[in-house]
Amino acid sequence: MNHYHKANRIRSRQRWAIAGACTTTLALFSPMFQTAIGSASTSLDKPTQQAMIDAINDEYQARTLYAAVINKFGRVRPFSNIVTAEDRHVMLWNDLFTRYGLPIPEDKFAGAVEAPETLEAACQMGVTAEIANVEMYDHFLTFVKEPDLRAAFTQLRHVSQENHLPAFQRCLDRQATGGGNRRNSVR
Repeated sequence: MNHYHKANRIRSRQRWAIAGACTTTLALFSPMFQTAIGSASTSLDKPTQQAMIDAINDEYQARTLYAAVINKFGRVRPFSNIVTAEDRHVMLWNDLFTRYGLPIPEDKFAGAVEAPETLEAACQMGVTAEIANVEMYDHFLTFVKEPDLRAAFTQLRHVSQENHLPAFQRCLDRQATGGGNRRNSVR
């Protein structure tokens, strides 16, 4: 098998893996949404609406930053993996805005965020952003009452705390110890 066909097979498997992850995410949330579909309305209080807006804007900003890092440094991990997760999170929020009859906020970050000068600085920005995400979700969970929104905030908090933060911390550790891009690159 030549290199071209092998690369296409790998890309095809990656697309199926991403599709599977999206399906898994939607399946994870769908039981929570089933109970909310009948009761969803635009009668959300203003703080809850603002929490939703803040959450999707945070996803937009992270997605744009991670894409900028990839554009500057190549498909390095964890950015290459986490940018895909950010896409799934945006899709989740799009669904929730639609369910509650709210307009989906425009992505004002697209093309407006630059990558830092070094990959180490990018990793540090990722660490800082994920810590801030956990704090943001903790705050939202003090007042949001809707079960589906609480489930979304709880799940996204978990992903930030347990998946993304450790990945960016490992990235930062590798950069600080001279591990560089070589081991981080997608092959």
